[in-house]
Amino acid sequence: MPRPKKTRPAPAGAGPCGPVLDLDSHIATKIAILANHLSRAASRFYRQRYGIGVVEWRLMMFIGHATETRANRICSATDLDKGAVSRSLGVLQRMGIVSTKEDGSDSRRNNVALTAKGRALHDRIVPVAIERQRELLSDLAPAEIEAFTNVIDRLQAKVSGEHAPLQKSMPKLPKLPARARPHQDESPRRHAPAKRG
Repeated sequence: MPRPKKTRPAPAGAGPCGPVLDLDSHIATKIAILANHLSRAASRFYRQRYGIGVVEWRLMMFIGHATETRANRICSATDLDKGAVSRSLGVLQRMGIVSTKEDGSDSRRNNVALTAKGRALHDRIVPVAIERQRELLSDLAPAEIEAFTNVIDRLQAKVSGEHAPLQKSMPKLPKLPARARPHQDESPRRHAPAKRG
């Protein structure tokens, strides 16, 4: 009697057996990778030069637009996690860069402002940030920069829900098979139909 042939495992470099995304043309992946690279580079730069990370600098940029602002507005405007904002504000406060105080009308809310030291640091970094952006975009023509900005704004509006939700254009998934009906001799109380809704 011939012995059954042994099945060998697929080699490590074997191709996938299902559908895959072309990562070179998948926009969400490319944007995420670019954003990660920009954030890491900026964080290294600002930490080495000024002792703050990129999240702290983003908060300073936003706070720098007003005399003072509420902490909850920072979260919504910067699209940063509430925990990350709270931690970074704590870092800036310990460094003497921002001050926080309770809102007079609502003790649960804090108003945040740059201190004199924070304002001086902010005003020192702004020209550097502008120069970093100029260097990043130096290989692009003004028309390309404008088109790129417009595309980002349109994509941002779409994922933020300002246009039709993305789910409308998603392909429909196959329907699951219907549940088997209970036998006729089974009690209806034990197998009451599930409520739909």
